[in-house]
Amino acid sequence: MLKLFVAAVRLSMPLLLTIAILLASRAHAPMERRTVSRITWAVTVLSLASGAVLAQLRMNTTLINIPTMNTIVGIPAIISAIVFLVAVWMFGNRDLHDIEQTSRHRFLTISALVTLAFNSVFLGFPYFFGTDGVVLMGSSLFESESLLRLAGFVLGTLLVLVACWCYVKSARRVPWVVRTVITVVVFLAIIGPRAVLLYQQLSTRGVLPKSNLIFDMVLWIQYNGPITQLVLAVLIGVPSLIALWTHPRGPVANPALGRIRKADMISRRKFFALSLVLSILFGVTLTLGHAKAEAKPELSPIEPSVIQDDKVLVDRATVSDGHLHRFAITTRAGKEYPGKAGGIYKTQGGVEVRFIVIMKNETAFGTGLDACEICGDSGYYESDGKVICEKCNVMMNIQTIGFPGGCNPIPISYEVVGDNLQFSLDELESQENVFR
Repeated sequence: MLKLFVAAVRLSMPLLLTIAILLASRAHAPMERRTVSRITWAVTVLSLASGAVLAQLRMNTTLINIPTMNTIVGIPAIISAIVFLVAVWMFGNRDLHDIEQTSRHRFLTISALVTLAFNSVFLGFPYFFGTDGVVLMGSSLFESESLLRLAGFVLGTLLVLVACWCYVKSARRVPWVVRTVITVVVFLAIIGPRAVLLYQQLSTRGVLPKSNLIFDMVLWIQYNGPITQLVLAVLIGVPSLIALWTHPRGPVANPALGRIRKADMISRRKFFALSLVLSILFGVTLTLGHAKAEAKPELSPIEPSVIQDDKVLVDRATVSDGHLHRFAITTRAGKEYPGKAGGIYKTQGGVEVRFIVIMKNETAFGTGLDACEICGDSGYYESDGKVICEKCNVMMNIQTIGFPGGCNPIPISYEVVGDNLQFSLDELESQENVFR
């Protein structure tokens, strides 16, 4: 759940903040409100749907090439964002909803809608692609773990949505110059790194000249990507702080205006408090939360076993506690075994082949390689009594360990002989290629 919550905050913040600013920047006369709203809804829904479809195609097919898609969508997205910022500066302090709409009003509205269209696809694609972690391979949406991951993703998105609403409401209360400067900084934080990466991609293909400066910037972005996210987390709370600082002062003409000013001040304080809490929450999420979510679990140490002739012996009492145990043998060189695709496989030697054992019940054990057909030799670990794949975080049904399929460990056979579990040394060595 935490991992998907962090992903939702990281991926939805640039998307939703961009959409919020663009929606708040549309200029139209009062009688044009319905028409502009319908056009806006159509543009937003179609663009986000396009991003979602592209993400699904990328997850389930080989039709989408991300570098090509970034070129096709990213270039107009970046250019339209620059044009929009120019339109914002040209618009100045005019009334968005003036009855007499000028060419600057039209320019601002059109540039906002065009930017909305391209950036909803450009920024929406990674957001929808991030939902791939909600339902893991071998599970369904209606399993408890999947529902928890979905709840984390939805919660993160909703909190960012609330923060963007606070941003827009507070930005309307600050001087237009300050509001415009903040808008430019926000777009630079969102579009800037993506523009640099896109330039590097095009220069690699020979479309644009190579630049050492751009290359250094790409390296900085790759190693310091979370910093741009933290900048957005801070910027979300800036308008409410400035709105609180620049509240109207001085005497009022009558008590009614005094009550209006008091209510306005209370509203500014509420928005500031909410924005501050959300900014801190996002900052903690993108630092401590990200570190915890991405922390790699430590696999349990390899336990001792005994090789006797062509058998590997594991003490039965050791593995009868209901917990996961890991063992290993080192392969011998030059041993020949039938290959999976036919022919003969000759071992390289010196390769550690790991296998796991866990007690299912009083008479049966789950045994298999510390690897699976899907995720390779990443291994398994135990957490809260559950066996989990280290690579894809899929939780194993302990009763199915020892059977093929899905992310289950590759099965190996065993026999209970006296106080030991016996494994075939030849069978383990024949699986050497799994761990090479």
